Amino acid sequence: VELRFWIRCVMVLSCALILSACGSRPLLSKASFTPNTISPNADGVADATQIHYELSRKATLSIYLESSDGQRHYFRKEESRAPGTYDVLFGGAIDGRLLPDGQYKWVVEAADEAGQSQSAEGQLTLSGGELTAPQITSFTVQPKEFTPNQDGISDRTQINVSLNKPASLYVTLQNSLCNGSTIPPKDTPTLDCTPYPMTEKDGSLRKAGEAGLHQFDYDAGVDQGAEPPADGDYVITARVEDQVGQVTVATNTLTIVGGGIPRAEIVDGVVDFSAKSLLVGQTLYFTLTVENYGSVPIRTSGPTPGYVYTDTTNYNVPGFAEESGAWRVGIDFDTSLRNYPFRWAVGGPNDLTVVTDTNGTPYYYLPAGKKVQVTGGILITHKPPRDPLYFWAGLIHEDVEITDVNNFVDQHFITIDQP
Repeated sequence: VELRFWIRCVMVLSCALILSACGSRPLLSKASFTPNTISPNADGVADATQIHYELSRKATLSIYLESSDGQRHYFRKEESRAPGTYDVLFGGAIDGRLLPDGQYKWVVEAADEAGQSQSAEGQLTLSGGELTAPQITSFTVQPKEFTPNQDGISDRTQINVSLNKPASLYVTLQNSLCNGSTIPPKDTPTLDCTPYPMTEKDGSLRKAGEAGLHQFDYDAGVDQGAEPPADGDYVITARVEDQVGQVTVATNTLTIVGGGIPRAEIVDGVVDFSAKSLLVGQTLYFTLTVENYGSVPIRTSGPTPGYVYTDTTNYNVPGFAEESGAWRVGIDFDTSLRNYPFRWAVGGPNDLTVVTDTNGTPYYYLPAGKKVQVTGGILITHKPPRDPLYFWAGLIHEDVEITDVNNFVDQHFITIDQP
């Protein structure tokens, strides 16, 4: 019994010694700033100091520099840290601004979960630091309201950002309701708060990172086939950072209205021509149906359905020149000298809605979800060099594209003879 008693005493004493030893380990150790003098000017020589410290247990950590007037500049403030060894570079910038040249007292503080705290301190000298902070000397958005829907009217906006010195530039777009947060507000939980990055315009005179004017040509992604951000008000943020970590941020605003990818097609890919054969002096008529199955109206331009061309002319002769972004029905044939020489509006006055711009110019649109019948004719005035000919239809998005489904639609073999 006496032996067992002594064994228990030894075990208790051993555990107590082990616990005492664990508790006596310093919470914070080996804190240092190396080197203790830096010249943060991006010349590659002593631009930064390495901060080193070790923690023996979980702690709340702060690192700050104290200037001669007693002001504290926090590099880290009350941040949670697990036990371990830590190294981080410090280049003299705090909150995006370089500290002025001078001598500073550095302090590393740690407090564990039991409330015990420990600190270390030393001296750091900043000398020959970069004198010029990055500045955004101009920041413009024009137009401030645009409609990314490929109708050829206000489809893009240009963002110009000028920098006073070489620096990295990041430009993003975010819904204004997000107030800078990537987490949607509680009252609009489905709101997209993703900051969309913008890329610089191809062929810009300034390369990335250079001083001077940087241009961003923004189409909201529609030209690449992506759905644009939802209609609404947006904040454009320009963030510039120089090589020593100094940061400048500026914001501007942009409104998106009527955005979306236009989608339309010739229904069922069917075209009805009035005859399989006809004589010189007669008119070849066609009928087809166009559907706007997209989410945005599509713009169109004349002539109105029913118009009759002469086979020796094209849409330019009577004054119906191409208009970027306009949709038109076209008729083409084998020996045509140009692509779809005969073109008609996608709908007449009773089918279309009218939008007038600030200059009083009217534009005509086929509403989303609407179908419309389009007709027209071609007066044949001479026998073509090849007979018979293939005639077909197309739905043209002028200066944008003719999709495969809307090109060479429903080819018909038609014979043309002399009377």
